[in-house]
Amino acid sequence: MPHRPSMRSRNLLPLFLILLPAACQSPGTSGPDSRTGSAITVSLSPGDVDGDMRPNWSPKAAAVPLAEVDGGLEGDIGLGSSGMAPFHARLEKSGASEYFDILKIDANRNGSLDDDEALSTEPNEVRYAMWSSFETVLDVPVRDSVSGETVFNPYPMSLWYVEQLREGQETSQALRFTRRGWMQGRATIDGVEAHVRLSESDLDGVFTMDDEWTLALPDSIQNLFDYRQDRPAQRHAWLGQKAYQITSLSPTGRSMTIVFIDPGVTRAKEAQDDDKLAVDRQAPHSGNEVAFTRDFAAAEQRARENGKTLFVDFDAVWCGPCKQMDEWVYTADSVEAAQDMISAKVDGDDFPEIAERFEVSGYPTMITVTPEGEVTGRLVGYQSVADMTEFLSDR
Repeated sequence: MPHRPSMRSRNLLPLFLILLPAACQSPGTSGPDSRTGSAITVSLSPGDVDGDMRPNWSPKAAAVPLAEVDGGLEGDIGLGSSGMAPFHARLEKSGASEYFDILKIDANRNGSLDDDEALSTEPNEVRYAMWSSFETVLDVPVRDSVSGETVFNPYPMSLWYVEQLREGQETSQALRFTRRGWMQGRATIDGVEAHVRLSESDLDGVFTMDDEWTLALPDSIQNLFDYRQDRPAQRHAWLGQKAYQITSLSPTGRSMTIVFIDPGVTRAKEAQDDDKLAVDRQAPHSGNEVAFTRDFAAAEQRARENGKTLFVDFDAVWCGPCKQMDEWVYTADSVEAAQDMISAKVDGDDFPEIAERFEVSGYPTMITVTPEGEVTGRLVGYQSVADMTEFLSDR
């Protein structure tokens, strides 16, 4: 049985809403010369989440469905290799608390939710909802596909439960979590001891080629934690001007092999090709921008009274693509058709009744509406300058 992990809790916003500083413990290493033929073997170990540097982002949260049981909410957190028992979890309210402020997790998976495995927090009100946030570290069992040995990886994680406060807003019966940890190692490549990071994309505690990795030279180790350097494990990563590919990866995340490859393109050219915003940044921007109002009711009335099309952009404060469109798309000269419309922005979190009325389920969502209230066009997700120019010009 694994040792019982320390169970900690403190108030915090969910990790995907904030960027936290961080870093790594003494990482695994491949030794002075890890080459076997052209393959390079890398040993990795868990990164130090309490250090000075760490990734300042996390993947989209996973949801654990909850069911009501004896006045609390219970569900199973599935982490680790297939066939391993899940971590049972239970949310409770302490004393006369109006909101869930206790989270119990069966960390040693012995079938019992003991009091010493309980986390506590003080719920915080954020954007018309009450957040109960927790932190802990679980020992996740992962079976090595080669040796058959089961390794227990420490799994630092943030968890939260959100209760809606506004009338008519239904609370999702789900406990959400994201990982805070990663695996890190070193490898001797071309005589240089390079750094390697491996991080989860799928929150299952098992490492696969669907996850992410990056390489960094010793004099630029900060790049190891820069989201812009993150690469899908199926894709090559760059070390200086050379590219390397993962050829094998242990499900435990404790080892991998990589080889040098020729991707047929320079690093600079690949970065240029990968830059999806380059065209939008290079579009003419003379200083004008779409004149949005945040008063939807007034905008709708003006559009109706003046017989004009209403252009509505649904966004949220945490929406990255929304901010990119504000910066590069709605300031582009060619998005001029919007100047002849009544344009409004609606924060879907602040005004869920408007989002529900127009069947908005993701951000950004852009719609055009006739003076009579009929939706005539809809786009979802980041749209380029060219796409928005065409969309608005057709209305």
